[in-house]
Amino acid sequence: MNTEIRPCFAVDIDNVLGKAEPEVQRLYQDITQTPWPLGRYGSAGGLDSSEYDRALIEEIFTRFHEESIPQLPLYPGANYALQVIHRTCRIIIVTARRPYSRPQTLEWLMAHGLPFDALYHTEDKTEIPESITVAIDDHPEHLQSYQAVGARVFVMDQPWNRQGVDPNVIRVSGWDALLQWWHFRHIGKWLNRFHETPAPDYLWKYPPISA
Repeated sequence: MNTEIRPCFAVDIDNVLGKAEPEVQRLYQDITQTPWPLGRYGSAGGLDSSEYDRALIEEIFTRFHEESIPQLPLYPGANYALQVIHRTCRIIIVTARRPYSRPQTLEWLMAHGLPFDALYHTEDKTEIPESITVAIDDHPEHLQSYQAVGARVFVMDQPWNRQGVDPNVIRVSGWDALLQWWHFRHIGKWLNRFHETPAPDYLWKYPPISA
């Protein structure tokens, strides 16, 4: 078996691996000295689509990328889940963070001991030199992009993605929930059948093997 070619799992960072939304809200309050508006979220385009002054939005984004990344907490179970998935998949981290945050991002990933094979900074998450088989994200637009290339897609449940997401996307409440799905489907054993990366539509066409 060719162990060098494995299915590719694309993983987002903010609000998927790390808790970013509380920090965005904290920065807003620190800058404006006013409480964060109830019912509003800054993530997944929330700030970009808001009526806030562009200078304020830019200051929040700049401070987030320059100051906040090292202190973001990791979601529970993320490390173990990626360790399990990495046995059968290449893990690529695909983030819309600004490229100048790459050093801090790499340090954060390594500080938490997260396994990964590549890191990409891009707004167009499918425009990378990888054949993506599985993906997880929280942004509805990125979820649609992954679906468009035929990947099996998970959405990390967040308040801002509870509407307008295709029902074929698998919603998970956290990394433990994703791992339960992974084990239930016996995905790890199933992927070991293949000697090269299968096309995503072929991979998900057939039922899982038995335990």
